[in-house]
Amino acid sequence: MKKNNKKNIVQFRKSGYSSKALTALITGILTIIVFLILVFYSGIKEETPQAFAVCATAAMVVSFIGLIVSIKCVREQDGGYAVPYAGMTVNGLAFLTYIITYFLGAV
Repeated sequence: MKKNNKKNIVQFRKSGYSSKALTALITGILTIIVFLILVFYSGIKEETPQAFAVCATAAMVVSFIGLIVSIKCVREQDGGYAVPYAGMTVNGLAFLTYIITYFLGAV
């Protein structure tokens, strides 16, 4: 009986999440929180200052960038897809919410 001297090489998928994916998820959550704060504060006050529009536009841009980063993380990562998909979902919902709000406000 001959023994084979080759080593068995076992490769595992990369565990853990990338910092980009976590950052995208956190920015998505923060943009939703900013949206809720703006909605509640504008409901309390009758006049909304121009700073609200600037904050909402900045939050919409951040959510769009978070969506793009999440999509890139899903494409390049070997394992741990939960956080990039969650970031993609949260940022996508936040971006759609801002877009719908702008279209309803324009009418």
